[in-house]
Amino acid sequence: MKYWKIITDDLSGYTIGARHEVLGIRRQKFHIELEQIGFHFGMQLAQARSTSPQRTSLVRRGAAYFEMSGPGEFIAAAVLFALMIVIRVVNITRYAFDSDESQHLHVIWGWARGFVQYRDLFDNHMPLFHILFTPIFGLLGDRATILYAMRFIMLPLYFVAAWCTYQIGTSLFSRRVGVWAVILVGLYTRYHFVSVEFRTDNLWAPLWLLCMTVLIAGPLGVQRALTAGLLLGLCFGVSMKSTLFLYSIAVAAPATLFLVGRQRLEQSWGYLAQCVVAFVASTATVPATIMIFFALKGIWPDFRYCVFDFNFLARGTSENSLVHRSYLALAIIIALVIVFCVARQMIRAADNAGLAFRRGFVLIVCVSYFLAIKCFWPVRSHDDDPPFYPLAAVLCSGALLAASNALMGFKSNQGRIFRRMPLPAFLAFGEIVVLVAMQPIWKDRTRPETDLLRNVLALLEPSDYVLDCKGETVFRQRCVRTVFETITKSAIERGLILDNAPQRCVETHTCVVATTLIKRFPRDTRRFVKRNYLAATRNLRIAGGKLKPSATNPHYCEFNVTIPTVYEIISRGENVSGTLDGIPYNGARFLAAGPHTFESKSVPRDLILLWAQAVARHFTPFEHHS
Repeated sequence: MKYWKIITDDLSGYTIGARHEVLGIRRQKFHIELEQIGFHFGMQLAQARSTSPQRTSLVRRGAAYFEMSGPGEFIAAAVLFALMIVIRVVNITRYAFDSDESQHLHVIWGWARGFVQYRDLFDNHMPLFHILFTPIFGLLGDRATILYAMRFIMLPLYFVAAWCTYQIGTSLFSRRVGVWAVILVGLYTRYHFVSVEFRTDNLWAPLWLLCMTVLIAGPLGVQRALTAGLLLGLCFGVSMKSTLFLYSIAVAAPATLFLVGRQRLEQSWGYLAQCVVAFVASTATVPATIMIFFALKGIWPDFRYCVFDFNFLARGTSENSLVHRSYLALAIIIALVIVFCVARQMIRAADNAGLAFRRGFVLIVCVSYFLAIKCFWPVRSHDDDPPFYPLAAVLCSGALLAASNALMGFKSNQGRIFRRMPLPAFLAFGEIVVLVAMQPIWKDRTRPETDLLRNVLALLEPSDYVLDCKGETVFRQRCVRTVFETITKSAIERGLILDNAPQRCVETHTCVVATTLIKRFPRDTRRFVKRNYLAATRNLRIAGGKLKPSATNPHYCEFNVTIPTVYEIISRGENVSGTLDGIPYNGARFLAAGPHTFESKSVPRDLILLWAQAVARHFTPFEHHS
């Protein structure tokens, strides 16, 4: 009866023919309304009448809560979300480790062993990330599988970022947009692979998203500004790249205020000034506290060099030609014009001033950050993008769902398809295909790093030094302070940083070199390593060399030692006997740097001089190690 009353209401003034026409139109509109809350043309009206909140299925209640077109869309979203989590968990144990992961873990290892970041261990990041994870590392201890554990520990931070993405999407558009934004960004390859890793960016990005969530969750106030500023300050505690966040907010806030209008927002200049002061003061609290702490500990010069001076060296690595700057300026102007037009349309389409400001603010923040990181930041890397992707996913999801709603109005088969499955669902399925193609879940690409750590723990004592590129050996002291990355390589080529790795190897009696990233070593260091270290595994070289007999006496060998340490002379399948430097050879012996001689009692075959500790632990060129 209720249905009939809705359809036939106020028809008394129509003729019989007109009544039938109006009834048909109203039935069609009512069916569309039913369809939008989860009912379809094939459903019996009796079923629709009898459905109540108590008797409605979980799927229908979920579809209604998330404002979806029907149960089909809800099921698709749930399946995609579940697949996203499963693929993420699998890739934690399958996706290849990045060198940055072991670099951060090495710094954390240093804190856990009583070393001080910047003074004892070089690192060009702010210290908050490393300090926070040091107690967890201390509980886990030195183990070859520790990178897997640290990746899993980062998983809650991923869910924080996902929750923030959902909240931002809900604040700007709807719960439906929030859900699809989480799925789209979670399955996007660049975001997915970076967010799997153990790196500062995966604490940095959630803190930034929390800051944005707080800023747009309600009307601007001093308390909200203080909270958001504190979260941005924590971002600065993780990375000084947070300057880009502050820049983006500084650009977006006045630009959006101009587009929306201060009078429409009903905010006085005085109150806005209070909010700005509260935000800036709160933001400065965390980085200022960190700087004061290191200054009081007498480490300010080391801190300043690592965090500021070293990173300023990156300015020489970027492209500064006139042609490049001209194209860059043109691209920025075009982008700003487009963004201004889009933001203006979004603001006009909003129902109220608050919603208009939030939408315009997020759009301009998103674009200004992207332009700044791509155009002005000296060293560009894929790991700088995670803060951008969730905001972009929210905006893209809103646009795709608006397009889906428009396509639903068509009476063709395509219209029926989009009534049951929106555009973001098709895009998400495509993302899964690309994701699995790039990293097949059945392929384990993490073995090289775990094999390296296993070999390091087996071969080296805690007091032994090692030469590596960035700290990928994690659990042992590096003989050099320098970290061989993009900035360092450029600075060495320009003569701003000295490559003293060979000298440090000699001074610290470093007998092991990790070679997984040997191509990143400076040219002179690579030559030094190949001359003075022998490959014992696929990822380690050991101090020593091959002994070549004299052309005139096959029993006699002359050789030079560069790394002063305890050596042993070995041969494949037979014991070695003779005289070393005129003294009978009967086992491992310390050899100083310089020339030495060995005379064998028998005709030698494949004689090798090798660090004695490696021989004792069966790390020789004759042994098979992974």
